[in-house]
Parts: sequence; structure tokens; C-alpha cells
Amino acid sequence: MQATTVASITSGPWCMGETWHVARKRATEGPRKRATEGPPKRTTEVPRLRARPVAGRAAPIHHRPMRPPDPVTLRFARGNLLAWDPPAPRPGAPALLLLHGAACGAWVWEEGFAAQLAAAGHAVFAVSFGRGGAAAPAGLGDFMEDARAALVAIRRPAVLVGHSLGGLVAQRMLAEPPVLGAALLAPVPPEGLAWANWRLAMADPPLWRAVSRMTEPGGPGAEAALLRQALFSPELPEAVALRHLRRMGGESRAALLEAQAPQPTPPAWGLGRPCVVYGARRDRLIPADAVVRTAAWHACPFALLDEVSHLMMLDAGRAALADRLLGWLEDTFR
Repeated sequence: MQATTVASITSGPWCMGETWHVARKRATEGPRKRATEGPPKRTTEVPRLRARPVAGRAAPIHHRPMRPPDPVTLRFARGNLLAWDPPAPRPGAPALLLLHGAACGAWVWEEGFAAQLAAAGHAVFAVSFGRGGAAAPAGLGDFMEDARAALVAIRRPAVLVGHSLGGLVAQRMLAEPPVLGAALLAPVPPEGLAWANWRLAMADPPLWRAVSRMTEPGGPGAEAALLRQALFSPELPEAVALRHLRRMGGESRAALLEAQAPQPTPPAWGLGRPCVVYGARRDRLIPADAVVRTAAWHACPFALLDEVSHLMMLDAGRAALADRLLGWLEDTFR
């Protein structure tokens, strides 16, 4: 992917102007031309979106299946954004800013989840949090600054879609003016991680040690089998799960330590901001009761899913999760 500078983009379907189309053409024409000269490029089809119950109630979806758009890298003040251009923007569809969890990066949304959201008419952006250095590791406040800078760069309000630690960042940012609402995927609860962390240490010490080493760079090493069982459903092929695990690691210890304590998360109901929570019924890291407490704090709907585990946007059931999220977005933002 070729990088495009956000600062030169001002309006249009991305609220980034006619220069966006020029930049998009520059960023995509070269790779497409090369693709015709070599072996055919493999593409992934988006499954037909079906009506599914969303957080306990039915919400029909009326989108046509389209070819998933390819992401483009955009530069902004604090790094790079991945951006997915909607093939046919849906009127009223809000922009989505995706916030990844611990030991991950914006790459976790590239396996089809973000493309499915964009194919349904949403402008989708994903930011990678900076981890700082050994002398000054990043904290949750730094992650929030990354998200704020991304919102400034895209120049439009957005719904935050946060996973795990990114879900905690999204909750802490609910009162920010550009934030329209939040969809929380297996989020760290407002009470912090201490209770869930202690319970995991008592129930499964080997898994707790494996999770604690995810702050180290270079993947999980000898604990790969334990993490594969804890983070993914059995339906995800083994080779795919291990490929994802090898990309994980290098999380800021300061941010994880800060996340253990209760957090200053304003309740969504008090701000009038829509919110929804999705959890995995068999998640060992963010258990079902933590998901329920998070939803209760925000007085918002929630759903516990059987088809995914903790890393739900990478799991075998990610298309069903995207369907549910799209249903909530269409029902909430018309």
C-alpha cells in the first residue's frame, strides 16, 4: 500500500476533498497495473449480509454485497492510518474509527472485518497506537492522543469501534465532541482489569503467564498453543491462528498496568451517546460477567456470541460479528 498524506485532503465522501480522488488514483493505479502483469491477485468475497439479532433484538440489513475495498495508508500527525473507501456510501452512515487491543496493531482489521464494514457504506479508518520507548513507555493517555489526532485528521465525527484495551480507550473518549458513539468488542470494563486478571491467575496460571508475556516483542513463542486456545475459536484453522499470533507482542507495560485500576469512563447514557457491547461467551480474558457489567454501566444493549473468541475481528465468525455491528449502526444512525 502506498501512503497518502491526510493534510492534503479536505472534503468529499471522506470529507477530504477532490484531492482525495487524485491521491486515491495515485495510491491504487500502480499496484493494480502490476497485478495484471503477474499472477492474478487473490480477493476475498464479502458474504451476503443477513438479518441477525443485534444485542437481543432483530435489525434487518438491506445492503448489497460488494467487492471488499482495499485499504490505503494515510499519514497523519502521530503516524499512519489505514483507510477503507466505501464503494457506495450509505446516506447517514457514520465514519468508523477502529481501535485495536493490546499487543496488536491496525493490521488486525485487515483480515476482512473492516472491508465488510466499508462495503456496507461506511468510511472506515484504523489507527495503530504508539507504544513509546523503554525510557518512556506509552500510557492510556498517549493512546487517547493517538485517537484524537486520528479524528482531527479524518475531519469528521466518527463512531469508535474499540476492541479489548482499545475498547477501554473508546469508553474514556465518549465525551469527546467528535465521538458519535461507541461499539465495544470484548472491552476492558470500567472497573479495570485487576479482577479478571486475578481470576485468570487463580484459575489457569500457565495461561496467565502466557498472557503476561505478550508485552514482549516477537510473538508468543512456547506459549503459542495456550494462547491459540484462549484467543481464537476452534473453528479458525491452526495455521491462520499461529500466523496472527506471530504478529502480536510488544505492548506497553505502562498502559497495561494503568488498565488494571478502575477507569474514568463516563457512562454513555449520561452523555446521550449510543453504545453497544459485544462479548464472546467463551472468552477467558474478558469473561461474560465483565461484558454484562460494562453494558450495565453504559445502560446499553449487549450480546454474548458463541461463534467467536477474544480476538473476534480475526476469528472464523468475524463476518457474523460484522453483520451484527452493521445492523446496530443502521438501526442507530439513519
